[in-house]
Amino acid sequence: MARWIGRLDEGSLLRRTLMYVGTFVLGSLTFVGVVSLILVSVAKTVLPPHGAEGAADAADEAEGEATTGASKTALGRTSRSKRPRPPSPAERESAPSAD
Repeated sequence: MARWIGRLDEGSLLRRTLMYVGTFVLGSLTFVGVVSLILVSVAKTVLPPHGAEGAADAADEAEGEATTGASKTALGRTSRSKRPRPPSPAERESAPSAD
């Protein structure tokens, strides 16, 4: 093994540089692959399954909210009442005066 490691330092600068770059790329790809595998495994165990059970639960929750009368927009915010608009000049002219 020591003889093989000693041979790696010999040779042209280009050959050594390509070997170091190749080793770095291979190590980086291995690291990213292992970390991705671990993250996907953890996410699958932590998150609930995305199947029929999840859709049924979401439908039940939607029905529960609809029956309670909670009017919410798509973003989950309750709708605010609008301020009354002042009448336009045409509406003011056509409205009966209180004189």
